[in-house]
Amino acid sequence: MDFLSMLGFIIAVNWFCLTLVWLMSLKIKDVGIVDIYWGIGFVIMTWACLLLNLQSNPSAISQSQWLINIMVTIWGLRLSLHLAVRNLGKEEDYRYAAMRKKSAGDFRIKSYFRVFMFQGFLQILVITPVLAIHYYPSEFGLSILHYLGLAVWAIGFVYETAADIQLVHFRSDSSNHNKVLSSGLWRFSRHPNYFGDALQWFAFFIFSLPTGHYWGVIGPLLMLFIFLRLTIRL
Repeated sequence: MDFLSMLGFIIAVNWFCLTLVWLMSLKIKDVGIVDIYWGIGFVIMTWACLLLNLQSNPSAISQSQWLINIMVTIWGLRLSLHLAVRNLGKEEDYRYAAMRKKSAGDFRIKSYFRVFMFQGFLQILVITPVLAIHYYPSEFGLSILHYLGLAVWAIGFVYETAADIQLVHFRSDSSNHNKVLSSGLWRFSRHPNYFGDALQWFAFFIFSLPTGHYWGVIGPLLMLFIFLRLTIRL
């Protein structure tokens, strides 16, 4: 199996899933469900890579490949569950509502390409460290870089989860309406949840280093760019 075959397969899988989510968004009239799919999409693509490898050579699956799948799954499902609890049943996110209002022509078609397919394109670029691990499996057993990546990921996961819990608790108190959270982890950073998330993706890159290929750095750098230039500004 060559790299383009693996890449084409996960692109097709992600495209199919995003199209289903888009159809759901038409039914409920809420484009915001694409945010919930963000984490789940990585989980699906990661396991698609592993299943493809299992079909090719089941005996050649390394510990690092199983571990990266578990790490991405924990990260992705937690994030998607958090966003689902926060967003489902609420009004459409103001970003998408504004886009819908300003849109000339059929917003359904525009949302498919401008929101869903654009997110799919970003996901393919972000998932590069996972692709490196699945296409260039390291030797069986774990190296010091694997353990380092696992430690950095654990710190990032705990940091992001704690920051989200603190923010949910803060927002649940109506007296805090229009106030800024400045206690807990939010004392040290304006966006500790994004910091924890970015840390986990740099951990995935560290985890991919034993493959000897370094283009997996595209993923965490793009994730950092999304936070700094897009998400935080919005």
